[in-house]
Amino acid sequence: MRLAEYITGGSIRIVAREWPSLPPGGLIVKTEACGLCSGELMAWYLDRKAPHVLGHEVAGIVEQSDDPRFPVGSRVFTHHHAPCFKCEDCRRGAFVHCGQWKRTKLEPGGMSEYFAVSAEGLNDAFRVDGLRSVDAALIEPLACVLKSVGRAGSRGATAIIGAGALGLMHGLLLPDAHLIERDSGRRAWARQHRLKVVEPKEEAYDTVFVCPGSGDAVQLGFELLRPDGTLILFAPMPPGEPFPFSQELAYFKEIKIIPTYSCGPEDTRAAYELLVQGAIRAEQVVSDFVKLDSLPETYQQMRDGAILKAMVVFD
Repeated sequence: MRLAEYITGGSIRIVAREWPSLPPGGLIVKTEACGLCSGELMAWYLDRKAPHVLGHEVAGIVEQSDDPRFPVGSRVFTHHHAPCFKCEDCRRGAFVHCGQWKRTKLEPGGMSEYFAVSAEGLNDAFRVDGLRSVDAALIEPLACVLKSVGRAGSRGATAIIGAGALGLMHGLLLPDAHLIERDSGRRAWARQHRLKVVEPKEEAYDTVFVCPGSGDAVQLGFELLRPDGTLILFAPMPPGEPFPFSQELAYFKEIKIIPTYSCGPEDTRAAYELLVQGAIRAEQVVSDFVKLDSLPETYQQMRDGAILKAMVVFD
């Protein structure tokens, strides 16, 4: 089988490997569609895992099954991490801090013609027979956005910084929010989908979602907040990069700073329901549907900002 492997420094290669073995109680899935996540563009993050098989925004058809809930031929969503539902972190709903959640993964990864899911990994997997594969592959990123919106709580006047695919998803879920984006092509894409693109105005918002992991974006988000506002950090800044505002300013302005990382089973099921309802479709946030052989070039284009988001559609 063939797959996409990240080497280092933003380089991708297509390589051949043996099929994964069927795990006891698990699945072998034939990949139908896999999105390229913006987090997979962060060289500082991927380099420390290299060589690394890309892909976790994925949906496919069960090829082999050792679990009667997922018969051969059924379409499934499988999260690349799945919690145990038993530990203290799970009991308090902090699924991404569960030891099993951190340990589980797709083998070798979703950007592969076939991948294996362990029995543990099926704790956040479900059938999605009624969805198109390209929509089902949005469950994981949309679930991350739903968690982000939920962690914000009561929002008031809201701004979203960044009109990448995840910023667009925030905007599609929050149609009254103001979307702030510097890139003219992304502004045009957002307006095409009837999102409210505006120029930034100082201290205008109660809640600001910062989607890019950059100091400039975080600084702008901070400046746009009213006192006692909420700053949602959707992506991390590179290691060692300090916050671009002082603790003193944040203290006297009483800013609530809330990071939001990945998603859990409640979020993935809520995302699935929204996709079933047609609230979001792949064409609204994916600009380039490509084949696996095109991914090395497409990866560079997405990393350079030349395209919005890529999704690999498998034969």
